[in-house]
Amino acid sequence: MSILQKTIEDGVAQLTMNRPEVLNALSGELTDAITAGVNEASARKDVRCIVIRGAGGKAFSAGTDLKERRGFDAEQKFAQSRKLWVLNQALMASPKPTIAAIDGWCLGGGFEMAIFCDLRIATENSVFGWPEMTLGAYPGGGTAVILPRLIGPSAAKKMLFATHRNTAKELEAMGLVNWLAPTGGLDAKIADVVADIKRRSPLALAALKEVMAKCADLPFDEAARFDNKLRRPLEGTRDYVEGIEAHFEKRAPVFTGE
Repeated sequence: MSILQKTIEDGVAQLTMNRPEVLNALSGELTDAITAGVNEASARKDVRCIVIRGAGGKAFSAGTDLKERRGFDAEQKFAQSRKLWVLNQALMASPKPTIAAIDGWCLGGGFEMAIFCDLRIATENSVFGWPEMTLGAYPGGGTAVILPRLIGPSAAKKMLFATHRNTAKELEAMGLVNWLAPTGGLDAKIADVVADIKRRSPLALAALKEVMAKCADLPFDEAARFDNKLRRPLEGTRDYVEGIEAHFEKRAPVFTGE
């Protein structure tokens, strides 16, 4: 059976990590497969968003496969961590909204992948942490760069330095989990969020995602110029015409990405 199950249905690309026997630990092969799946879905016009989740009902992902890493020398360990960097960069670069759907353990490299997604939905029983911090290193997939940008340096240091596990409710209070779902209610919450995303023009979402990713650290005037550069072309799209017409006709718009 494939270590990554892929489906595309009704505009949603769903990538399910399928190593439940090891809590969906990220082997090099699985990490590469997710990267390929993200890139494939990102290139498809019929895909409106990408959902990543874990099989088995116990974990999103327990992180990097330490049994695989145990036999690596320093260069091989670094190469393994670079695979996760490549995946996380693919998530950031995708023009599609990306969603981490978390149920159970979300640790280490799995947690890193989740925070590089645009949005996170987690069940109330989900637990998060950074076991790397007790193993002699720190997360190698970009956490030290992105986490302070998401929740601020002080909160990021608290999470990484103190090494205790966090509940989904705690992370919701920080803004790191966007939606909580009751145990057994993950699919319903995913459907709600996806339905909202599909009410937006894919062109507008792609431009907005790029602006927010690239402008966070730019001087205001430079960021405003970049924002205008990406916003201006939307005025002439068919989607914008459709959106305004649908408003006056009191119906749901049908966006085509044109």
